[in-house]
Amino acid sequence: MAIGLGAIVAVFVWQAGSLTVRLRVRAAAVVLVSDLRTVQARAVAERRSDRAHGLQFLVGGDRYLIVVRDGSVATQSLERRLPAGVRVTFARFGGSVPTAALFHGASLFGAPSGGGTVTLASGPARLCVRLLPATGRIRVAATECP
Repeated sequence: MAIGLGAIVAVFVWQAGSLTVRLRVRAAAVVLVSDLRTVQARAVAERRSDRAHGLQFLVGGDRYLIVVRDGSVATQSLERRLPAGVRVTFARFGGSVPTAALFHGASLFGAPSGGGTVTLASGPARLCVRLLPATGRIRVAATECP
């Protein structure tokens, strides 16, 4: 009886830990999407073709940078740390900086310089944040993550 009860408690503890990991990855994705939308809105509001607002991802790291690029010079405006245990495991975008999602003010609808994907992971939990190139729309999915 005690062994069966101990096994049931162990299953609940294991599932709670797994849920916590998934919730951390989900929380990181929510903040990432918010930051992408913020830099997109700033670029559209400025309407400057020589300036780009974006996010620079540090693959393998637990953070990313919010940057402003004037030509080839990038200035960091904020460093965003991911929740404990969450890492950027993949980041690739079109444009001049392959690990950065950049928005230029020249686009009427806020389209990025190139679409791409960021994968956030912690253990077996992973989510892909995809930025569509033509529209700047953002999609979050748990499938087909690189």
